[in-house]
Order: sequence, then structure tokens, then C-alpha cells
Amino acid sequence: MKIYLTISLIGPFILDDDGNIINTRDFKLDPKLVAKKLSAIDSGKGPKELDEILKEHKKDDIVVTDSKLNRILSSQGFKVISEFQNPIIRNFHKEIITHIQNMGIFKTEKDYLKFLRETSIALTRERVRAAAEKRDRLIVHAIETIDDTDKTTNLFANRLREFYGMHFPELVDAIENHNTFAIIVSKTGDKMNIDKKLLVDEIKLPDKKAETLLASRETSMGSDLLEQDMIIIKEQAKTLVNLFKRRQALEKWMEEAMTTVAPNICGVVSPLLGARLISLAGSLKGLALCASSKIQILGAEKALYRTIKTGAPPPKHGIIYQDPRLNQAKWWLRGKIARVLSGRLSIAARMDYFEADDKSKDLAKELSKKIEEVKIKYPDPPSRPPRKPKPMKSFAKGGATRPRPSGSKKSKGSYKKKR
Repeated sequence: MKIYLTISLIGPFILDDDGNIINTRDFKLDPKLVAKKLSAIDSGKGPKELDEILKEHKKDDIVVTDSKLNRILSSQGFKVISEFQNPIIRNFHKEIITHIQNMGIFKTEKDYLKFLRETSIALTRERVRAAAEKRDRLIVHAIETIDDTDKTTNLFANRLREFYGMHFPELVDAIENHNTFAIIVSKTGDKMNIDKKLLVDEIKLPDKKAETLLASRETSMGSDLLEQDMIIIKEQAKTLVNLFKRRQALEKWMEEAMTTVAPNICGVVSPLLGARLISLAGSLKGLALCASSKIQILGAEKALYRTIKTGAPPPKHGIIYQDPRLNQAKWWLRGKIARVLSGRLSIAARMDYFEADDKSKDLAKELSKKIEEVKIKYPDPPSRPPRKPKPMKSFAKGGATRPRPSGSKKSKGSYKKKR
């Protein structure tokens, strides 16, 4: 027998081919309770009223219009037919107020509309709360915070170098790493306080470089600073060191969160690159719905628009270029490796979104095997096609004038006007 299943704010209803109600179960008419039951359907869990009514129709073919209901029933082994524009279910919802009044659930239409409004508000709150609980949004905020922290540390570090360069410019030139430079300044301040133990034991500089730096203190071109000036510089250096520590802690937390939220993506690429892909897609769901060709060029939107506008060669890769297997590959292999990498990322993202098993190790082995096959298949660079010669300008009447050889002079007759 073919039946039609739909769920309203009142409860689940089963209809026949003529649209008549065969079976139903009523929810408890509490807006908050009904909102929780409907929100549970969004997460793939059916309410107990639905389970009770389905026990009586195990052998029937069930027609549904909701994809979430389709997923719930299919997982329980029911024969489900999905019709997104079924006229029987659509007409039932159009006349639902009449059905409810005939069943005696609400006395008037006004009472039902009041219940509808309160339940809709409660359901919206439940769905907003459920969306906020997804940890992939935390990962998006974390990667954006890391980017903002990098910008801030670069600004602070450049300003600190300019400050301290007035006192000991040789240290500014010798130490390129911002974090190392800030640690030295925050611990010593005055250049005469810098010793070999700090440079060699803590900072891990080579002995020769440390000795050269210590010797340059006596011949430094920098000027001496007052004690109160040095205090300000040391405080700024400590602030910069704390920012670097905060970034490291945030990156460590994000890697742990990525291994929990998206373990398969972490098996294909590094957790940091996986987080950037999720951030560019907006969410894990957005990344799972992306085609592999779109994942391949995520982050290269400007180059893609330039291709559309000017006809320039399209980009071969976007943010995935940060993967060492891609950026260290030979130039003629990068496009092919980018396609292989984006294809595995597309599979991994869908597995993580639909909460499949952790197969990160299998995906990593398969990816490495595919990349090796590409390297073996294309060992030599392709021959570049010859450039097409540019077409010459026409010298016909009314066209461009023929260029004169360099150094030639115009004849006198050329200046005379034609009569």
C-alpha cells in the first residue's frame, strides 16, 4: 500500500491517495516541546510519536517530501519514495486549519495561529542554538583570529625594530625572526646586558654569530637611551612575546579541534590548511558541498575573475598551494597534483560532514600513491608551443602610415598642401 507521510506542528500525519487522514499522533501542545522535537528531526533523530506511527506501516511504501524525513526512514529500513512536489501533501498543508478544527485540537483559527507563532519563534531559537554548537564555526573564527594576530604582530615587530634600532641597530640586522628579537629585547633591554649565555643557550644562535654580535656592542652606531625610555621599549617587547605565545596556543587548540571535527581532512592536508579551506568555504557543510574543481581554486578568486574578464590563463590552484607536496613539485606537475589533491579533499570533506568513519590513513596512502603515479607518468616537461607572430598593420589607403627608417628626414614636398 502506498501512503503519504508528513509532519506538522501538531504531529505526524499519514494520508491515503485521496488525501484523507489514515493515522496520526498528536504532539503535546507546548511550543518549546514541539520546537525541540522538530529540531531533533533536523539532526536526524525522529520523535517518539513518529516511531509509534511507523510501527503500524512497516510494509507500506511511504511517500515523503522532506529530505530529512527521507534520511531518517531510509536508515531504519523503510521503503521510501521522495517526491518534493507531491500534490496530496501540499493540499493537506493548505487545508490544515480545517483539519485541525475538525479534529477538535483548536477551537478557532486564532488559537492555532497564536500557537503557530510561538512555536515558530521557539523553533528558530533551537535552530540558531544548534548552529552555534557546531565546532566548525569555532575553527573559522580561530583561523581568522590567527590571521589578525599575524597582522598585529608584524606591525608591533616593525615598530619595535625602529624603536630599538636607535639604540642597537646591529641587533636589528642580525636577528630576522620577530619572536627571537622580541625575546632578546624583553630580557635585556640595554645592549650591554646581552650575554653569550642568552644568545647561545636560550636563543640557540651559532657561536660565531653570537661572538660577532657581542663584539659589535662596543662599536655600535646606536645611541644610549634613558632608563625610562628603555622601560617603554622592554614593555612593548614583552607585549609582542605574549602575542606570539597566544598565537601558538591558538594554533595548537585549532589543530586539536580539527582532528576532532574533520579527521579525514587532516589526513589529506595539514590541520592549518584544512582550517583555512573551511574558512574560505564558510563552514564544513559549505566545503562538503563544493565540487573538487572549486576546492582546487579556493583562494584564487581574483585570478579567476581576471581570467573571465581579460582571457588570461586560468589559475591552477588556490590556497592548496601551501601544501608542500604541491609547492615543491616541478612546474609542469603542479596542475595535475592540484587536481588529485582537491579530489581527495572533496571526498574527505563529505566524509567528515556526514560523520563517516575516520579513514584518514587510507586517504593519505591513496593520495601519496596517486601523486607518485603522476610523477612517473610525466617525468619530463612538455614542449612549449611556438609563439604566434603578431599580425602586421595594414599599409593600405586609409590605414596606418608606413614607418620611416630611423634618421630619415621628410622631403620638402611632403610639407606642401595639396591644391
